[in-house]
Amino acid sequence: MEVDVSGTVCPQTVLVVKRCLAELSPGEELTVVGDYPPAERSIRRSCHKHGYPVTSASTADPDAEFALRIRVTEEATRPASAD
Repeated sequence: MEVDVSGTVCPQTVLVVKRCLAELSPGEELTVVGDYPPAERSIRRSCHKHGYPVTSASTADPDAEFALRIRVTEEATRPASAD
């Protein structure tokens, strides 16, 4: 699954990512692209807190400031609210 959070700011970006992660099963990945660097830090922090491994991803979008790949694991806890 891929989600573009461009044009949004925190905490909305983290909420969008959390909703998407809740739809995925262990072993699946979510790619997040966005244009607001502080959102990247917030997403990484939230994922780390809840046990989701995050790596940088490549994107064909020239306007993207960041692209993250988040993997859903059995050990990850499903976040219920914004951090």
